[in-house]
Amino acid sequence: MFVDLDVADSLVLLCGESERTARVAHKYGAAASVIQCPSVDGLEGAAALRPALVVICADAREDAGALAVADWRSAIAEVLPGVVVSVDREAPLGETGTVFLIGAGPGTPGYMTARAFEALAASDVVLIDHLAPTADIEAWAPGAEIIDVGKVPGAHKVPQREIDQMMIDYALAGKNVARMKGGDPYVFGRGTEELYVCESAGLNVEVVSGVTSSIAVPASAKVPMTLRKVSHMFTVVSGHAELSDIELDHLAGFVKSGGTISLLMGVRTLPHTVAGLLARGVREDMPLGTFENVYRENERVRYSTLARATEELSDVNPPAITVIGDVVDAGNAEGEDATARRDALLQLALSEGRDKKA
Repeated sequence: MFVDLDVADSLVLLCGESERTARVAHKYGAAASVIQCPSVDGLEGAAALRPALVVICADAREDAGALAVADWRSAIAEVLPGVVVSVDREAPLGETGTVFLIGAGPGTPGYMTARAFEALAASDVVLIDHLAPTADIEAWAPGAEIIDVGKVPGAHKVPQREIDQMMIDYALAGKNVARMKGGDPYVFGRGTEELYVCESAGLNVEVVSGVTSSIAVPASAKVPMTLRKVSHMFTVVSGHAELSDIELDHLAGFVKSGGTISLLMGVRTLPHTVAGLLARGVREDMPLGTFENVYRENERVRYSTLARATEELSDVNPPAITVIGDVVDAGNAEGEDATARRDALLQLALSEGRDKKA
């Protein structure tokens, strides 16, 4: 229901009966004035106040809401011709709520989707993770109860099973629940497990995909996952636990063949990963970059090689993403040698001929 309209210091007219209408006003800025018109009979008086925006607060059910919206639109067009009209559809309180599994991207609101903001605005309860951007969460979900259930390495404020039960309990009480997670909920975000437990409880669940940090964070430093004639494949790996011998065998062959590795949650296990790749013949000067606290305070981007990484990157702290592969040189311009490697790599990508690594 979002429209590109600044209604700060203007009037927003809310049409229809809804227990969530106060939230609608905040979607357009807390500075906006709001009046409510429960029935079409009040439109004549509201017209004299010259509202900048009219929002129809409608029942989400087609059998009850579609006709009501049509009636409102017709009446508004007659009494307030030319005014901007939007529709806010929400299931009425008292029925089972919806659970939104929201991917909030790599840590900055700029990478959140329009659907993520819509879902937050429609939610009564928001369960937030520590990697999601939440500085303005009260404005995005006005009137909602905000609960921090964030987990950091070695410290789970709220156990996962309790988070699952919270989503179920709130939704069964008729409240819309937003589970706001960093990155994408389907990339190491336990989104599938949370979807399963909610659907098993008979709840309606919507997955709102997010921009995955495995790609967006390196891209912020101009490091791609693929590059013509250099790398035509990439993989995303969880470093939460030490990789097995079979996994290291696979990754060593993968990166030696020109693949790119994006390693998430791999700070603690990085020495084990690096040693495993070196032991399997990955060349010592293989480029490696770490991207720490990107889009947050104390952001650091560091470049190294596989042979030097354990020593040079020993002070890296989570959250950080590590990228291993020749493409790392595409973003590294720190010093003359790095610039020369970058130029050579990009010239290769720009050269004519077969799309195959030289």
